[in-house]
Amino acid sequence: MTIMNWDASLDVGVDQMNREHQGLLNLMNRLHDARDAGKTGKEVLDILDALGAATVKHFKDEEDFMERSGYPKFKTHKLIHEDLLKKFTGYAEAAHASHGKLEDGFFFFLKHWLTAHIKGIDMQYGPNAQKLAS
Repeated sequence: MTIMNWDASLDVGVDQMNREHQGLLNLMNRLHDARDAGKTGKEVLDILDALGAATVKHFKDEEDFMERSGYPKFKTHKLIHEDLLKKFTGYAEAAHASHGKLEDGFFFFLKHWLTAHIKGIDMQYGPNAQKLAS
């Protein structure tokens, strides 16, 4: 069972960001599937660490893109990324301390991240970039 499948509602209108979002979603789904299969330990922690690294890279790439495109809400968006990363880090630290045991709250956080952040906040920078390209 997955957290969420990629569909058009997650398309922010920027190919690179869409590919990165798809990669994050894939890692989230792999993590969820591992937990559902009863896995813990190194296998789960490796996926979790890959998700963390991909998240850091994506946030940097997204912030660079927003800054280059002159996105007017860049600073606010960056603060939101910092908050998401802080929350993710807290969940990751707890998972490492428990040898890869992942709580339901972590998956609630991930789903909220996908629905509120990508479908809501990230959707705002695509039209800005498209205006600049035309």
